[in-house]
Amino acid sequence: MDFQKLCLIGLAFIFTSEMSFGYCSSCYNTNCNCTNRNSHYHNSNYRNCSSSSCSTYLVETREEITEDKFPNCKNHYMVTKTTTKYYSDGSKLSFAISTIYNSDGSILVDDCRNVKHIIYNNEHYFTFLKDKYYRVMNSQGIRLTGANYTQMQEVAPNRLLVKRDKKYGVIDLNQKTIIPIKYQELEQIENNNVFISKLNHYYGIVDIDNNILVENTCDKIKPLQDTLLLKQGNKYGLADLLGNVLLTNDNDQIKKLGEYILVKKNNKYAVYDFEGNQLSDYKYSRVKLERNQLKGFTVSDTWESL
Repeated sequence: MDFQKLCLIGLAFIFTSEMSFGYCSSCYNTNCNCTNRNSHYHNSNYRNCSSSSCSTYLVETREEITEDKFPNCKNHYMVTKTTTKYYSDGSKLSFAISTIYNSDGSILVDDCRNVKHIIYNNEHYFTFLKDKYYRVMNSQGIRLTGANYTQMQEVAPNRLLVKRDKKYGVIDLNQKTIIPIKYQELEQIENNNVFISKLNHYYGIVDIDNNILVENTCDKIKPLQDTLLLKQGNKYGLADLLGNVLLTNDNDQIKKLGEYILVKKNNKYAVYDFEGNQLSDYKYSRVKLERNQLKGFTVSDTWESL
């Protein structure tokens, strides 16, 4: 066999090896033998996997660099490099790394993600993810947070909803604790300064300044039109979206009927609107909506319009 044929065989072997042992769709290790071809979630940590064979390989890598200005800020700007890898199984992996610059071109912070620019009391702040944790930095490059926050979101001026050690709370931009980081869940209610909280498996309502509006004694709190349904054992109550209690937890049933709320107590229904105003007494054994008209069935077996 002459030298030219040997070279061709060698090139074919190299090409076949690269095609057979390319990036794995689960772990992206070039030496991986993984058979997971249906995964569309890619782990950027490049972990090894132990499957028997791998047929997914890297097809193309694209990079895009963008420069963004921050609103109402002339002293800083951000440059983001987005890398997208396309694989033979039709999946792709994208990740973006940002650098925040001062206006003179010097770097304020590099190698970060999820950058948010915040203005409070005419001061400029940045929140971002770096080295697996979220941080707050002022415009002079001074880091204002030291704890290891795995989540961070601005929920009000000078208020950040954070997660640490699997617990939620609220801090300000200088890491002062506003709502203690102790809750299993903390869900903001429709951009109001009120949260549904979960503590020791029970639900309550707390506002942005840590005022407890409903103690953590409810088995469930869920939206009901423009109100919140409170469930405690087999009893029900009602609160508005600001956490104000409209009906205490001593009702047998609360349900929505059109634009009304039916409240059952001692086997009789009363009718309320969604602002908690009582429209009828507790006297109906049945209530129905007929041609957009609310009618109640009384003990005297007659229907009456409300």
